[in-house]
Amino acid sequence: MSRCEKCDMIPLVEFKAPADYAASLQSFAGMVMAGDMEIVYQNFPIELLLRPGIVKRNKFFHQFRCKNCGTIYGMFANTKVGGQIKINEKVFNPDDYPDPEKPEAEGEQ
Repeated sequence: MSRCEKCDMIPLVEFKAPADYAASLQSFAGMVMAGDMEIVYQNFPIELLLRPGIVKRNKFFHQFRCKNCGTIYGMFANTKVGGQIKINEKVFNPDDYPDPEKPEAEGEQ
């Protein structure tokens, strides 16, 4: 997918520190508020992450779609080891990852 002038400046990067993730998240949130991006997936509400306080979780995944060109940006962060921003092919759908079938125990019929 080809990026446009509205989203071409978004760096596709890896980051190590939670502060880098927080700064990136604030930038994306600003683009959402400006109407340039829309949130298409989040495993935790951004507004709760941007508030002061403690969040008892360390893995976060958010996706944003550029309203001008449709490019989907995924932002994954593990606050213990870092994270990344990259272009995704499609919006994440948890239904694409069903729970594995439980194997039948021997003797059950």
